[in-house]
Amino acid sequence: MMTARKGQNSAIVGFRWAARVLGLIMASFPLLMFFGYSLEGRSPLSDSLAPFAAIGLALMSIYIVAMFLALRWERVGVLLGAIALVSFFIIMFLGLLPGNVSGGFSGKGVLNPVFLALWLPILLYLLCWGLEKRGTN
Repeated sequence: MMTARKGQNSAIVGFRWAARVLGLIMASFPLLMFFGYSLEGRSPLSDSLAPFAAIGLALMSIYIVAMFLALRWERVGVLLGAIALVSFFIIMFLGLLPGNVSGGFSGKGVLNPVFLALWLPILLYLLCWGLEKRGTN
């Protein structure tokens, strides 16, 4: 009985660290793109920013902050990140984002692998919580 519980605890720790590392990668990548774009001498936010593009940027900013919050307060960070991503995916599904986003269930819509990868840290945190709840019963 002790060995099965220890194995489960190490799996939870492994999944939690994977979620933390992926969360840092997913949060750092947009920040690096933003800073790189800023260093080119162009203004990062144009004056002619469409309203839904601004909302999309705000939601992605909330996701970035949430992934950093999840390092200290998992539940708050994951809940905030999940709400931001669901909202972003709704806007993307409806095709309200400008640019090369067509909306709907397509490769240029919500099935875009880059945007789907943003869910990985959240799903890993949820897996950890499910394994913890299962281990306490």
